Amino acid sequence: MASETLTLECRHCEAGNRIPVERALKDLRAILCGRCAGRLLRVDGERLSDLTDDDLAHPWDREALAKLRAVPMADKLLSRVFSGTLDKVARFRHLAGAVRVSDQQLPTLHRLHLEAAHRLDVEAPPLFVSQSPVLNAFAVGAGTPFVTITSALVDSLEDRELVAVLGHELTHIRLGHTLYRTLALIMIQGGLGVADRMLGIAGLLATPVKVALMRWYQMSELSADRGGLLAVGDIDVHVRTEMKLAGGTSRFAAELDPQAFIDQAREADEARDQDVLLHVMELLDSSNRSHP
Repeated sequence: MASETLTLECRHCEAGNRIPVERALKDLRAILCGRCAGRLLRVDGERLSDLTDDDLAHPWDREALAKLRAVPMADKLLSRVFSGTLDKVARFRHLAGAVRVSDQQLPTLHRLHLEAAHRLDVEAPPLFVSQSPVLNAFAVGAGTPFVTITSALVDSLEDRELVAVLGHELTHIRLGHTLYRTLALIMIQGGLGVADRMLGIAGLLATPVKVALMRWYQMSELSADRGGLLAVGDIDVHVRTEMKLAGGTSRFAAELDPQAFIDQAREADEARDQDVLLHVMELLDSSNRSHP
């Protein structure tokens, strides 16, 4: 069967080019216009200035967010949660207990952060590094969002992989995810007791809101993964990053195989699709899981 192709219009001379998808994915930089030999794809950190939020957001993200916003009391709940209090507390905790990245503090990481923001055409928010043995990154804050990555993540990933992670988190900010995601993080981390004492919100967080919130939270990750891929501009790097986050090891990093990881993911999909029990259990588990 012939390889799948796509037609791209050259942004330099407007000539149409038919490109085999499989060949394009092997080396995005090698895809050149047949007429003027200009690069058809914007790689190497070039700003994606005409990228729209609709281009970036995954359809499942948009659908789930619409359902969440349709839940009665959801907007009232969020307005009560984020009256300026939790944002201030979160930012203060990071100022007091993490390292804020800048051109003077961790300048290499700062440069990678600015690269990802430039690529996605978004203003770079504050970036913090938090001491933790867990590989993790998150974007929080309703009015003034910021990004945090853990020390273990920085130590485990290469520079290009960090760009992918930072692009992922910046996409959450660009698409306005942080308001709902901060509430979800509080719920996941068991912080509702404190939040309720401060703001009286637990009674408002009914089961339908919880289910809709967690379902959307997972779907928003699909959009953010799109942003991470666009930020780094290299599908191999992006897959390798996801693999390391799933179960990477610094000791045997050279022995990790991205293709084997992809095959494993497909095997999991097939197992779920062919077994009703697995499918049902996955649905039941979705309310307690942050990622799809």
